[in-house]
Amino acid sequence: MRKKLYCITLIIMLITALLPITVTSQRIITKSEKNVIIFNNSPPYPPDITVPDTIKTGKWFKIEVSLSDPDGDNVYIRFNASILPNLSDYWFGPIPSGTVFKAWVKYKGPTGSYSIGVQAKDIYDAESEWTYIQLNVYKNKGISIEFFNFLKSHTDLLSIIQFLIPQL
Repeated sequence: MRKKLYCITLIIMLITALLPITVTSQRIITKSEKNVIIFNNSPPYPPDITVPDTIKTGKWFKIEVSLSDPDGDNVYIRFNASILPNLSDYWFGPIPSGTVFKAWVKYKGPTGSYSIGVQAKDIYDAESEWTYIQLNVYKNKGISIEFFNFLKSHTDLLSIIQFLIPQL
């Protein structure tokens, strides 16, 4: 009787071990819902965003996002920014926790003040709070190519300007 009970217990343990398992951010569940293993998973910390103080239209600028997960899990990030359509609503990753994600972006739209949001999630889909930062975009006031060509074609004006500049 004891051997029979031992064999039945062993068979049940083997069958239970072979059941398919799915993973969520809070627990591991077998299809039969009989075996539940709960584990603690914390969401990533809200990302830190760094952008330049001045951003000029038509010029490249760098966005840096510092990522950290309290459990050391790899993370994904996504942006929420209407002025950055190539970055918005797409999860980038997985990225190791503790990494600084860098993206070079060129903005060609109108000047003004814009908000960029960044959110992180870990590999178990636990999401951080959104972090937002303001971008101030100014018009690029470089010398236009037309003005430069004008000076090249009027060398007399160019020599006058060169003479006046050292005097200032």
